[in-house]
Amino acid sequence: MNFTSNRLGGGGGSRANPQATVERNAGNLLWAWALIVLLGIVDWIWADHAGFSFVGWRSVFFTLPILGLIAGVYGFTGRSKRLADAGHFVALWVAFSVVGCIFTYLAADLRMPLRDAALARLDAALGFNWYAWSGFIAAHRVPDIVLECAYLTFLPQIIGAILYFAHTERTDRNRELLWIGMLSLIVTTIISGYLPALGPYVQSPPAWTAALLGVRSGTVSTFKFDEMQGIITMPSFHAAMAIQLIYVHRPPSRSFLSLLLLNVLMLVSIPSGGNHYLTDVIAGVAVAALSIAIVRVTVKTQIGQPERELAQMADSYDRDTRDEAIRVSSGARG
Repeated sequence: MNFTSNRLGGGGGSRANPQATVERNAGNLLWAWALIVLLGIVDWIWADHAGFSFVGWRSVFFTLPILGLIAGVYGFTGRSKRLADAGHFVALWVAFSVVGCIFTYLAADLRMPLRDAALARLDAALGFNWYAWSGFIAAHRVPDIVLECAYLTFLPQIIGAILYFAHTERTDRNRELLWIGMLSLIVTTIISGYLPALGPYVQSPPAWTAALLGVRSGTVSTFKFDEMQGIITMPSFHAAMAIQLIYVHRPPSRSFLSLLLLNVLMLVSIPSGGNHYLTDVIAGVAVAALSIAIVRVTVKTQIGQPERELAQMADSYDRDTRDEAIRVSSGARG
């Protein structure tokens, strides 16, 4: 229901102010851009000190202006809030993904002692054997395919959530996803820098483990964006993202049940699909919970604020409609 008529802007000091909400939303996104710029500066200084270089910027410089143009044209002209939101949030995610990915490689260059033995012991204490679990999944074709597909929905789910919330005009949910995602990646990167691990594997290491070994050994110092891997093992960012996606699709979103099922499958897929210890998954869930709690407390337009404002608007609309009906009825009797 759309409560945007002039009627709602009338008297009553306690009524919600949609314009104030828009201004708070814009302010929160400006802070998001500021965080991205700050992390980019940290990346640039750190990479220069470490002797790292990152190439393949052409696609980034090509994509961001187009997204910015979409957001600007449709936002400032008021032609389509949905397209403006989609363009703006995709641009934010692209920019943060670039600086965030660089940050993960730089954190790996701390070259702290590997923690695989300790993580394997924690898994054993929890009664989990990665080799037995992975062997079981590999031996059963249907579960293997289902879990592999669920694991690979990581990026499509983020893009889909941005477009879905833009289409349904839930800017608040897009903003939550962005802030929780940014905070989670920063926290997981810092932890992984001090508690690095290669992850369990059979025979040859997977591509992301090989990439991490290359960074740690110093044999690779030039990185192409289209070849960079997700090299965080502990905590699992996949696990953190699964919890965040379940959270932002919470009711009254109609997508909740389907996304809940999909992300539960993704959580189950992480040990075998991503070569993660079970401890990595638990830590990723904890990071997501912490990030959600921090965002709830610190972001001005808090989780639940839009729902409260919509409820206030609906109540205001109902009161005005009821009062008008009484006036009409009274006039008819007179």
